[in-house]
Amino acid sequence: MDDQIKQKVSEIVGRFCENRVPPHARDQVKMFYRIRGNDVIIFESRPYWRDTSIWTELPIAKIKFLPNDKDWQLFWQRANGRWHQYPDFSPTNNLNELITEIDIDPHHVFWG
Repeated sequence: MDDQIKQKVSEIVGRFCENRVPPHARDQVKMFYRIRGNDVIIFESRPYWRDTSIWTELPIAKIKFLPNDKDWQLFWQRANGRWHQYPDFSPTNNLNELITEIDIDPHHVFWG
């Protein structure tokens, strides 16, 4: 993933993570993302219930950049930890479209 694509991810996914959690709840839950190769993984983080000084991470969604097509593909994670292609959603070059789908979550696979 080149620097221009990383900048786009920073703007779009970073803004989503920042805006998803209301300011009054940010001491209880955080959203962030990591880029790993061509994958962007969005996480939710909360304090561990036994020791609130430790924050746990839960993967929410994975967005894979397909460099040959310049498209993005959306994945969700099953309870067994395996990633699966998001249903009824073809790869797209519109990253905002994927973020909107994660936010709305009509299949209830990201937010339950």
